Amino acid sequence: MPAAPLHISIVGAGLGGLCLAQALNRRGIAFDVYERDAAPASRTQGYRIRIDHMGQQALEACLPAELFSLFKATSALPVQGVNLVDTQLEAVRGKWVDAWRRASGEAGSCEADDLSVNRQTLREILLEGIGDRVHFGKAYVRYREGDDGRVLTSFSDALSSVSDLLVAADGVNSMVRRRRLPAAMPADTGFVCVYGKTYPAPTVLERISDLLPSRTSIVFGDGLAVIIDPMRFRPQPAGYRLSKPEDYIYWAVVGAREKLGIGWEGGDALSQDELAARLERTTKEWHAGLRALFQEGDRSALAMQPVRTADVPSAWPGNAITMLGDAIHSMSPAGGLGANTALHDAHLLARQLGEAAAGRLPLRAAIGSYEAAMRGHGARAILASQRATEVLLGSRDSRHGRPEPVLAGQAPRALR
Repeated sequence: MPAAPLHISIVGAGLGGLCLAQALNRRGIAFDVYERDAAPASRTQGYRIRIDHMGQQALEACLPAELFSLFKATSALPVQGVNLVDTQLEAVRGKWVDAWRRASGEAGSCEADDLSVNRQTLREILLEGIGDRVHFGKAYVRYREGDDGRVLTSFSDALSSVSDLLVAADGVNSMVRRRRLPAAMPADTGFVCVYGKTYPAPTVLERISDLLPSRTSIVFGDGLAVIIDPMRFRPQPAGYRLSKPEDYIYWAVVGAREKLGIGWEGGDALSQDELAARLERTTKEWHAGLRALFQEGDRSALAMQPVRTADVPSAWPGNAITMLGDAIHSMSPAGGLGANTALHDAHLLARQLGEAAAGRLPLRAAIGSYEAAMRGHGARAILASQRATEVLLGSRDSRHGRPEPVLAGQAPRALR
């Protein structure tokens, strides 16, 4: 006997929430996505994201074939090789070289090459074809479980929705998780990530070291690390209204707050001029060709995020509210695993909801099966990200105890 039609409410229109929405759309499952931001590009959310083999598999499973092809076509042109250097741009040895080469599709690897994409472009692709079901300017307020097992969710503009399942995809500061699992709050590690981009104009390239514009670079400092990735794009594919990013050099500086001269302000408390001044002071002894990358950066694009991480809690009693991505397993960006894990969550949850929609599995059993799998792979990703932080920064984060040894093949690929 066919199951009754399902309706899914998703709070959060980030990559994980939109990937889930696309997968539900493919399966004919009704959904609505609610996002507190006023518009898709109303807030800085990062400039480069590296999609690994797991993330690509999830996107291929969740997106229509033409959108998955569009995702690949809009990724940055691949670069050859990786610079592993110190702050004077001298070569560094013994820092996860082998793991990086395997991640880059070297001969002998059975995995697809990682793809670097502009985060905003990927978000626009994930909105294709479902824009009428994604509602911006809708801040989550509360939810209430009904006697019939369904969920009433209320939003700041007095809008409400009734659904069979509420999915929290609203990131590290998830308000849904605060009520659903109040003990699962992520902790501030004491690290921050300052990220930006530099446009490679001829006058800028004259000042920047020749090492940086053509290869991925990982710079190891004293308790600091920098990830640098050139982002060069192909001509815009026809038939889609995507914002075309200019070519740029992406960079992210991660380290302890005190190393960067940053206090415990929130991510929006420091102006971009203040962030630039702190970078200037922090890097004053670094190689001039490296410092120039920050000095020539687009000041309006400069942003900071605190690094938070959490342990995935032990199994919890099931109901009609679940979570994915940073809303439940936030982690350090050092491993480049956060977004890929969220995409994997979306794939797993959609697959289980498809079983429920087809009447092959009760809805609560489908949710429970997803959550068990999500807890397992989320915990593994958090551990890998902790180890990656140790490799990049030479220290453990303050959220966790004695650092564990880094195992071969588990070193980080890149910051998100």
